[in-house]
Amino acid sequence: MKIDYRDLGARIKRKREGKRMSQAELASRADLSTQHISNVENARSKIGLEKLVAIADALECSVDELLCGSMKTGSRSVYSDEIADILEDFSNTEMKTLPDLLRHYNYIFKMLKSDIKNDLERGDQ
Repeated sequence: MKIDYRDLGARIKRKREGKRMSQAELASRADLSTQHISNVENARSKIGLEKLVAIADALECSVDELLCGSMKTGSRSVYSDEIADILEDFSNTEMKTLPDLLRHYNYIFKMLKSDIKNDLERGDQ
């Protein structure tokens, strides 16, 4: 499996910012340097398993949650948790419009997926 380090770094950053934590605070909690956290978040450095576990512990999340974007088939519960975190910041008005938005997104996604499949079958690229 190839790890998407750009996606991994973005997930770490999103999780850190969601907890209103600075890079320095995350580095301190994970016993790493602030520069290393910056390099990982910006995909300038690859990260080993032990350091990834330390970061996940410091962010109070699972390693799966940080890696799921790199997996071919992500765990649905990981995505559900991430969506729940995002929804916490939504206003009542935003929450009210979300079901319609998701229905439209689902319809458009299926249409695009069908169009892409048809293009591939015809040899268009």
